[in-house]
Amino acid sequence: MSGFARFQNRTWIYATLELQTALAVGSRLSLDPVGTDMPVMKDAEGRPFIPGSSIKGVVRFQAERVLRAVSRRPVLWACDPFDAPCVSSEEKNQLWKECKGQEPKVRDERFAQRVFEESCTACRLFGSPWMAGRIAFKDAFLINEKELSVMTQIRDGVGIDRDLGAARSGVKYDFETVVPGAQFHIEIVAENLEDWELGFLLTVLQMWKEGSIAIGGKSTRGPGWGVLKEIRIRQVNPDNLLDYLISGRKSDRKEDELIRAFQSWWEKEDTHA
Repeated sequence: MSGFARFQNRTWIYATLELQTALAVGSRLSLDPVGTDMPVMKDAEGRPFIPGSSIKGVVRFQAERVLRAVSRRPVLWACDPFDAPCVSSEEKNQLWKECKGQEPKVRDERFAQRVFEESCTACRLFGSPWMAGRIAFKDAFLINEKELSVMTQIRDGVGIDRDLGAARSGVKYDFETVVPGAQFHIEIVAENLEDWELGFLLTVLQMWKEGSIAIGGKSTRGPGWGVLKEIRIRQVNPDNLLDYLISGRKSDRKEDELIRAFQSWWEKEDTHA
């Protein structure tokens, strides 16, 4: 089981997201009396940022699509958390009953192990109602504001009458977007992942490197498209843990090496299927 009870490794994935189109990540509320109807998220200094929850959402969505396409249950698959979750409420309660009667510490560890064993790959990595995810996504902050003439723009929008297929009268609004060319610092922290799991995550991120993943709202109308650049991977494991705690040093990992680890693992599992 790869949980949190024992430290195995911690991996940091750093990257730069460069927008090719505008970005709409709305906060749904403007405190400015003359502000836009849909402002973008901003930090305390008024700079736009992308919430970690938005990044996690698009990465998990893409990961689940891949997992369903190459499904190899029980080792590589994704459940439908809204229709058929890998561990339902009833199943979770049944697993808890199976562990009752044991010493509390043993019971809790056994219960966590059983939930992990029954969970799909997506829930093991990104979390579920019964289990914390092992991959965390930090808020992404703007890093090149000095290179931009403006950080945001206001765009007009109109409501559409679905029956007529035309603009609906009296439903005009505006929304704020981050300008194309803006760059954001992406940081992903993975806890106790095996090399093949890191390789799988990096394989999913390949689509973002190619500019084929959109983030934020209104992406079907243009905003939200960008490319992931300058991926860097750092790791701490038991061999260099003390050095990290004393000096903060981390070891480098190579992206292609981890992707090959996933490829080798997949070929091995495919042979056994």
